[in-house]
Amino acid sequence: SGAVRTYHAIRVLALFVPQFILLFFWGVLLTLMPPMGVIFLFCVSLILSVFGPVMFIRWRAKKRTDQCRQGFPDMMDLMIACIEAGLAMDAALIRVSHEIAGRYPALKTNLDLMNLELRAGRERNDAMMTFAQRINLEEAKALAVMLRQAEEMGSSLGKTLRTFADEMRMKRMMIAEEKAMALSAKLTVPLILFI
Repeated sequence: SGAVRTYHAIRVLALFVPQFILLFFWGVLLTLMPPMGVIFLFCVSLILSVFGPVMFIRWRAKKRTDQCRQGFPDMMDLMIACIEAGLAMDAALIRVSHEIAGRYPALKTNLDLMNLELRAGRERNDAMMTFAQRINLEEAKALAVMLRQAEEMGSSLGKTLRTFADEMRMKRMMIAEEKAMALSAKLTVPLILFI
């Protein structure tokens, strides 16, 4: 809640402070540019003040999601290794959280939150779904559903995780191949223009 209050305070300050600064230097600005230029500067400042903080938060959220997306395959490989080594699921999640701390801090933070929820007595499926919503990854949501189904059916977690990781790799390879195939079509227009 402290972060939310800080965000709203910054939005209010961003809305009023630049306008007061421009009003304070109104006379100086009129000597440097025509009145329409000063009004245009006010409008640009107002638009940036209103949309700037929102766009910054969206950029940070996208950056955080991208970091989690990059770290998710490593997290899956570590989980498989821990489960196949004989660790229980909760212990494996704690171990994975420690192992990925250096490379993927955003993913580690969200794993730590999930581990705290599990210690507090929340059901694993609910904690996993909340984790998936926080990091905003379809792969994480699919993992939560798959783990719930594996527990309900009593199938081996190690085999289930390995199958899921293989499918995830295949999907990533297909997406990479699609992007590579579309690259030549995207390059055609710039090549024609610059030639």
